[in-house]
Amino acid sequence: MSLLYPRLLAGQAKPLFEEYSRLSVLELAERVSTRHDSMVYAATGGDRVPESHLLQMREAVLNIAVESGYPEKGSTKDNALFDLRVAEYLHSHSEMMPAEAASGDIWAFLALMVLPDVAYWRYPKPPRDRVLGTDLTRHVFGRMWWRAQLVYTPESTKPYEALTVLGEAAFDQIYARRKALGGSPFLVKAILRVWNELDLTPLRGKITEREALRDFLKRLLRLAPFMLFEALDEEQLDNELRTTVRETVTAIVASTIDPDKVSDSIDAVFTDKSTKPVETRWEFPSTDPDSPAQAAS
Repeated sequence: MSLLYPRLLAGQAKPLFEEYSRLSVLELAERVSTRHDSMVYAATGGDRVPESHLLQMREAVLNIAVESGYPEKGSTKDNALFDLRVAEYLHSHSEMMPAEAASGDIWAFLALMVLPDVAYWRYPKPPRDRVLGTDLTRHVFGRMWWRAQLVYTPESTKPYEALTVLGEAAFDQIYARRKALGGSPFLVKAILRVWNELDLTPLRGKITEREALRDFLKRLLRLAPFMLFEALDEEQLDNELRTTVRETVTAIVASTIDPDKVSDSIDAVFTDKSTKPVETRWEFPSTDPDSPAQAAS
């Protein structure tokens, strides 16, 4: 069953955003509500989300926040774990369809009405797109739902395991190219599978994972007009992506390593990890000015 969520349009959301930016987390906790006089719903079939469901959602997300340090500022590790847990919870319990989740007004309602304290705790003094839903790759909660949607593997015993393969900044590179790449869960999951096979440790100090991923995605974008990825089976697609990512690694290694060591360095990156479970990949400091690491610097 899918549910229709309230929408808070920009005319009502923007003044609240400005007002809430001046309040503390604890003051925002007193502003929680499941209703707004100007909220609207999509004019499509479906049941409107019950108030009890919104309250249950708030309680669950708030509990995760508390375990991550709320109302005090959390560490970078705490924030990353919060994002992963909330992504899985929102996708698995919201009963929201992609058409609903594509509406920024829904996420504005959740951030400003149902979870304002958690939203502003996660991103103190946030820019507008973190709260208003003008860019779903940036929204405090919307980005989490979409990350989970694109990696969700229902046939797996751990359907959200791939959430840990890439950090937010890296994953956003895929979603930002959603018209050509990031709109297909089939392709996204293949990208994550192949990327998780790599051991980029030999390239540390020469290039970041984010830069390597950017080059890989650029090569896929050039390939996209000539290949229908969805027409391939899983094995064929993985092999195509392995060929492309090898081109990326070869180019990086050739430009940064002694020519006599190129072959060995490339082979070191392509260690066979086909039987290795998905795990969190090594991370570099985020260049996102809103990230906790940048804020602390």
